[in-house]
Amino acid sequence: MATSKRDIVIVGGGGAGSQIARALSQQLEAGSHSITVIESREFFTHYPGCLRMLVSDRDHLEETALIPLDKLFPSGNGKLVRAYISSISQNDKGQGGKVTTDGGNVYNYDILVLAPGNVWEGPLAFPSSRKAAVAFVEEWREKIKKSKGIAIVGGGAVGCELAGEIRDIYPEKSLSVIQRESQLLVSTYPDKFRADVQRRLAERDIRVITNDEIQDIFEYPAERVATRKGTFVDADLVIPCRGGHPNTGFISSLGENLLTSAGCVKVDQYLQVQGKPGVFAAGDIIEWAEVKQVVKTAGHATTIVANIKSILAGKPPAAVYKPMFEILALTNGAGGGATYMGILWGLHFGNWFTRFLKAKDLFITKTRQGLGY
Repeated sequence: MATSKRDIVIVGGGGAGSQIARALSQQLEAGSHSITVIESREFFTHYPGCLRMLVSDRDHLEETALIPLDKLFPSGNGKLVRAYISSISQNDKGQGGKVTTDGGNVYNYDILVLAPGNVWEGPLAFPSSRKAAVAFVEEWREKIKKSKGIAIVGGGAVGCELAGEIRDIYPEKSLSVIQRESQLLVSTYPDKFRADVQRRLAERDIRVITNDEIQDIFEYPAERVATRKGTFVDADLVIPCRGGHPNTGFISSLGENLLTSAGCVKVDQYLQVQGKPGVFAAGDIIEWAEVKQVVKTAGHATTIVANIKSILAGKPPAAVYKPMFEILALTNGAGGGATYMGILWGLHFGNWFTRFLKAKDLFITKTRQGLGY
């Protein structure tokens, strides 16, 4: 068994990185390692609760959905560094290397976990400090309140859920969702489920425009909003919800051909970066045939923690990542929504189940407990 102290560096303290850090803190033998988490934000961003938070001060979610990271290491055996990453290098022998931050600080690693998450636009592009993030939330609440009409650009899960939250608070406001595809959501989900989601939005007087897009995001207040095909949209506030992009630009410094054309990290069955022993990747950034969701990060974390423990014991990675079935609990405001589970013949639930599962609490309590609160 390997006995020398090993340095573990985790880039990102979000859904995947935080779970990996806490599990390692609890499971590794004291003194056998060091754990360093490098995260640019002062807080954990619980995205499933953020859309409701951005619309109004209902439940004051800025106090609970932006979660401190001060309990990231339950055993007190780790270090949290607030910084952005500028580059990663590998030692000549191909084992271990260095992570350099934008401030010029260097952190040695024997094992590296890359979990920087996505870069978002519009209302989910939160600043890194808590004070600035709260001000950002208040600015969006004010714009939504003052707007005469709203156009949401993007009919994925974020756009659909934001529409439902806005309709809860502003039942008379003109509200549209513009989707580039022929149906809402992505093709992973059955057409019947996607059509049901559109029907539920329409029942709340939310206009859905498909097979079209708004290419330029107009500054608020916009005077005249039209789609690429020339359809007029009654809106002076245009909100981009076109999905996140992998925050992986800095990873190219580690070597060539590590990223796909979409910026995702190529990993093997052990979630190890292809061709980079001891370097793992998790969360939204990995190239894997599954919908990117925070619920998937639990499986990523379990796999990577097991493989890190194997490496620390002088053994090769052995835990193979086994993806879970697809599931989507899509809220339509606090009153419900629609849920799909890709098991059996494909299970489909409506308002009561979705409200019970997610809409009421948005998984905030469970997420806070997972971070030590």
